[in-house]
Amino acid sequence: MYKSIIRPFLFKINPEKVHDMTFGGLKIYKHIMPMRSMIKHETKSKHSFILKEIPLRSRVGLAAGFDKGAEVFDELADFGFGFIEVGTVTPSPQSGNPKPRIFRLEKDESLISRTGFNNPGVEAIKERISKYPNRRYRLGVNINRDPSSTETEAIVSDFTKVFKELYEYTDYFTINWGSVDAKTFEAVLKSLTNIRQEMEVSKKIIIKLPADIEEETLLNVIVLAREYQADGFIATGPTMDRSNLLCLSKKESEKIGIGGVSGKGIGYKSKDVVKFLGENVKGEFIIIGAGGIMCVQDALDMINYGADLLEIYSAFIFEGPKIVEEINDALANI
Repeated sequence: MYKSIIRPFLFKINPEKVHDMTFGGLKIYKHIMPMRSMIKHETKSKHSFILKEIPLRSRVGLAAGFDKGAEVFDELADFGFGFIEVGTVTPSPQSGNPKPRIFRLEKDESLISRTGFNNPGVEAIKERISKYPNRRYRLGVNINRDPSSTETEAIVSDFTKVFKELYEYTDYFTINWGSVDAKTFEAVLKSLTNIRQEMEVSKKIIIKLPADIEEETLLNVIVLAREYQADGFIATGPTMDRSNLLCLSKKESEKIGIGGVSGKGIGYKSKDVVKFLGENVKGEFIIIGAGGIMCVQDALDMINYGADLLEIYSAFIFEGPKIVEEINDALANI
């Protein structure tokens, strides 16, 4: 029904408008308890999972960027996700880049986006996520600096502030390799690790890798992860390479302008990074396969290459909520 009726209607509307409509619908759905109970029952995973002593009701998560402002993460979890990642969250509220900033490529089953760090800021996020202390899923937060912070000291201070403010209310934090230079990233990782050592409960720190990362750089990141006791990797975020967008003309691409590609247009980049990690650090770190997972077979490929968990984003848009249940069912059979 989604692909034959709902999606054709929604895809005639601006992507951000559809996003707002979806969130509006979820906020209404929140109060319709019989419907919520029915959906939870229908989408309940048959494949619970324990990873490094962490129980998960499902190996499938929702990637950061979908619920940037932590508005409907609890409702989204009803559709079978074992973990939800909100953000990116910065110390101060941010409006992000000018619109239009999300471009839907229906024929290529991909998105091009350059949203920036649009979010309501750490204080608003803390207020929202603190309302859900008894979660049946794991909650992660992707964190970053304010765009106005450019010096190393200020950047580390920004990450530290968000980390401390949200530490009590989340299960793990994600920091993006490439969002700051390598030297500053190491300083950030060192600071967060030191703070975590002072806490009674140790929260996970995950490094999100870009799709275009080179193997030499990836080896350096692995060394940093070992030195500062990071817990895992998300492989990967979007790519800047548009060579897999076979239906996008050069003229259309130039009209869209800059932006990262997610969805099918990532090609095998994410799978290649997961495979590299699986061959080099399997068992040592948590590996979360993300990027380009558009169908059940993509999910199974990620697991076979070495991923412990999976994150989706574009598939939720192009295939609809049913894709979560389909992947969970497939994983239950292996």
